[in-house]
Amino acid sequence: HICRCYLRLSENRHAREALQTCIPTQLRDNTFGEELKDDSERLTRKWLQQLLRNIGDIPPDNAASKVPQ
Repeated sequence: HICRCYLRLSENRHAREALQTCIPTQLRDNTFGEELKDDSERLTRKWLQQLLRNIGDIPPDNAASKVPQ
């Protein structure tokens, strides 16, 4: 899972700073929203939400509104 790889990178301060500028737009703009609606992708949704929180794209209390539930 690409989301999980980026999430692990975002746990490192230096990598997180780099991800803020170079993470693929498709992960930020809900391109995969329809695919992630399936209940089998719940864990991937969670990883993507945490990734976006880690890099500062969304505040912790707005995570659910950025990525489909």
